[in-house]
Amino acid sequence: MHYIYLDCFSGISGDMLMGALLDGGASFSVLQEGIDTLKLGARLTAEKKVMQGISCTAFKVEALSAPSLRHLPQIEEIILSCPLPEQIKNDAVAVFRKLAEAEAQVHGVDIGKIHFHEIGAVDTIVDVVGAFLCLDNLGIEQVYASALPWAEGLLDMSHGRYPLPAPAVVRLLQGYPCVSSDAKMELVTPTGAALLTHLVKSHDAPASFTPLSVGYGAGSKVRDDKVPNLLRMISAETGITSTRRETIAVLETEVDDLNPEIFTHLYSLCLDHPGVLDFFTTPVYMKKNRPGTLITVLTRRDSADEICQLLMRETGTLGVRYRQQERFVLHRTLETLSTPWGPVRIKIARSDDGAVFKKPEFEDCQAIARKNNMPLREIYSKILNSLNPSSI
Repeated sequence: MHYIYLDCFSGISGDMLMGALLDGGASFSVLQEGIDTLKLGARLTAEKKVMQGISCTAFKVEALSAPSLRHLPQIEEIILSCPLPEQIKNDAVAVFRKLAEAEAQVHGVDIGKIHFHEIGAVDTIVDVVGAFLCLDNLGIEQVYASALPWAEGLLDMSHGRYPLPAPAVVRLLQGYPCVSSDAKMELVTPTGAALLTHLVKSHDAPASFTPLSVGYGAGSKVRDDKVPNLLRMISAETGITSTRRETIAVLETEVDDLNPEIFTHLYSLCLDHPGVLDFFTTPVYMKKNRPGTLITVLTRRDSADEICQLLMRETGTLGVRYRQQERFVLHRTLETLSTPWGPVRIKIARSDDGAVFKKPEFEDCQAIARKNNMPLREIYSKILNSLNPSSI
């Protein structure tokens, strides 16, 4: 499992989380392309800097033009109307609803009457949506985090001077582990609290893991107690699993008037395309009770549009259904086995319980059978019998 651990020793804010994710390897160009679909007129920067001897990334958002106030329905419309993946949009909307509910509880009003001030601004929308874009880009399956510092002191807000943490943050952190801090400044912002409490489902990070990378996100303030105002993100992989989860595209279309010879050609095109993961057909009866064929193609997400065009061009179908699905995949390797007939490629997969599965490559076995005029099943049998831990 690929996950991140957020070490919130100096708290968390939206820009600190964004800086940590980008510093830890998330693609800035992918982030920029995703945010552009929101049509906010936002200019993003990710500046490398050194804070108290630690190399980090400071993430900033410049709003070229934006209204000063937004209501929750306006923010939801901005997010839900963009062409980003549904899961990213749903997660972002859920975070904003958390924020709205917390503000409504603080002020004792209905959630629909909440006027968003700073949390409705362009930079907050970018921080929330951007966090899920970066997590998706990094392929993160789970988020764990440390306890949050509970700061002392007072904070000047639009309604007056209030004790820290801010009233909305106190609401958001109900049920979340915290530790006392004598830092007299805001360490946890409402955006940071809403994102963290949405992302973190468990605080029991795996005991055995392999660190892969580390990133530091810079805060905008300087602490008086010499603690750097940073958020540390550790990207890691558990050492006890051989499976990984990935998102793929599933394309489907039915045809009832296609020359059978075309299927052979279509199979070859899909087999040769690097973005196609699998291709199969299923007999079906269509709406006029005609026998037809359901064509299903599994592809990488970035190849979906191209394969849709290929299907429509080659089959004459008028439309292709498209959806995204997640799948679990065993870790696989390819090794070469020396045999009396020549080298044979062996696919090896390992499961979480330690079981090892080995299978010879069909094309190599077929070539040996033809060259030596031997039954294919005999080649398979001899190679499978020779497969043991000491023979590869």
